[in-house]
Amino acid sequence: MNNFIKSLTVASLAVLALSCENESTSEAKTLDSVYAEQGRPVKTRTLEEDRFVSSLDYISTVKGIKESTGSSMISDAVEDILFDVGDYVEKNQTVILFPENNPSANYYQAEAGFKAAEQAYKRVENLYQNNGVSRQSYDDAKTQYEVQQANWENVQELVRVKAPISGYITRINVSPSDNVTPGTELFTVSNYDRLTANIWVNDRNIRELAVGQRVSARWEEEVIKGIVSQVDLAKDPKNKAFGVKIHLENQEHVIPSGVSADLSIDVGSVEKAIVLHRREFLSTGGESYVFLEKEGYARKQIIETGDKQGMYYLINSGLIEGDQLITEGLNLVREDEKIRVLNQIDPMMAKR
Repeated sequence: MNNFIKSLTVASLAVLALSCENESTSEAKTLDSVYAEQGRPVKTRTLEEDRFVSSLDYISTVKGIKESTGSSMISDAVEDILFDVGDYVEKNQTVILFPENNPSANYYQAEAGFKAAEQAYKRVENLYQNNGVSRQSYDDAKTQYEVQQANWENVQELVRVKAPISGYITRINVSPSDNVTPGTELFTVSNYDRLTANIWVNDRNIRELAVGQRVSARWEEEVIKGIVSQVDLAKDPKNKAFGVKIHLENQEHVIPSGVSADLSIDVGSVEKAIVLHRREFLSTGGESYVFLEKEGYARKQIIETGDKQGMYYLINSGLIEGDQLITEGLNLVREDEKIRVLNQIDPMMAKR
C-alpha cells in the first residue's frame, strides 16, 4: 500500500512539473509572438549636442589664503580669552592674556625701567634743546630709553598674545586656567575670504595642467570656484610628484578653513559633442556599440568612445545629433528586431 502511494505521488509530481513546463513554454512563446507582432518594448531619447568638460579630480585640505597661529612664549595658566571662534580681529590686537605677575616675565620691573628711562630721556632732551647737555649725553639717554622701550614691549607680548594677522579666529586651542608651556599653539587666525589648496600631480597628468585653469571645490553641498595659481616645473624629490597650488574665492565663507574638499580642475572641453552615460552603450570583444531606433527596428551602431568624465563618455564617432538612442531595453533587444517605443525620454534627463 505504501509503495502504491509513493508511486502515485511521484507520478503526480511528474505530471505537475510537465504541466508547469508546458505552461512556461507556452507563455514564452506567447511573449515572443507578441514581440514579433507588436515589437519589443523599449525607451529612447533623442541625441542632442552637449558641452563635454574633461577634468582631473583630487581631494585636498583647503585653508585660508593667509593663516597664522598665536603661541605661548612662557609657562603659565591662561588668564583670559578676549575673543571667540568666528570673531574678526585686527593685526596686533590682544587675544589671550596671561598673569602679569608671572616671575619669568618680569612685567612690573620692565614697566618701571621703561618709565624711568622715559622720564630721564625727556629731561635730557629738554636740556639738550636749551644747550644744557652735550650731544653725547642726549644720545646716551635716547639709547637707554629705546632699549627699555623695546624690553617693555617684549614683556607685554609675553603676557598679551596678539593676533599675528588680521582675519577671523578659526580655532582656539585652550581655555581659561589651562596651563601651557612655551611653544603651545593657543589660537589660529585665518583670512579665508580666499582659500588655498596644494595638490601633488603625477608625471602623466602634469602636462595637462596650466596656470589659470578653472577649478571647482566641493565640500558637502557647497561649491566655490577658483583657478590654478602655480604649477611647479620640477618634481619634488620627497613626494615624487609635481606641486600645484590652487586659489579659491570664498567671500561668503561657505567653506570653512581646514576641511577636506573635492577639487575638480577643468583641463579641456568640447563645446558641441555627443555624450553618453556608461549604461547607454554596450562593449564586447573590444568593440563598443549602441542600438538606435530606425523606422520601428533596432539597428546596431558601432561607436568610438573618447575621454571619460565620471560615468560620462565623449563619443568621437558613430552618432550624430537627432539619432534615436535606445536607453531602456538595451540589453534585451536584438539587431534588426522590431521594437515599440513606449515613451520618449526627455533629452535633459541624460545630461549631466
